[in-house]
Amino acid sequence: MRKNIIGGLVLIVIAMFLGAISYSSKIANPFVGLKGLAQIAISERKVEKISDKPLRYISKSDEDFTNYMESEGYTVEQFGRGFQLQKGNESKLLVSEGFMGMYEIFSE
Repeated sequence: MRKNIIGGLVLIVIAMFLGAISYSSKIANPFVGLKGLAQIAISERKVEKISDKPLRYISKSDEDFTNYMESEGYTVEQFGRGFQLQKGNESKLLVSEGFMGMYEIFSE
């Protein structure tokens, strides 16, 4: 009986954690946000790509993202929370959203 209650509480806490990640990242699948958190926390890089379709990056700051994209050959123009990326004929618009209070997610 006691094991069932503890197991149920653990499941509720896990569900709440995944729900918070999903809500904060505005990504329906919480594992995408969790993957991004793990990648940026473990690696020494300041920017990590977390998905291709739609294109998403996670970064510790707008400045880190801008510097990273410029190092990849893009011209970056910031318009509020939007980032216009230009490289040759390729053009992308990504929007920055706060994530878990410490990171930014940039999404197409």
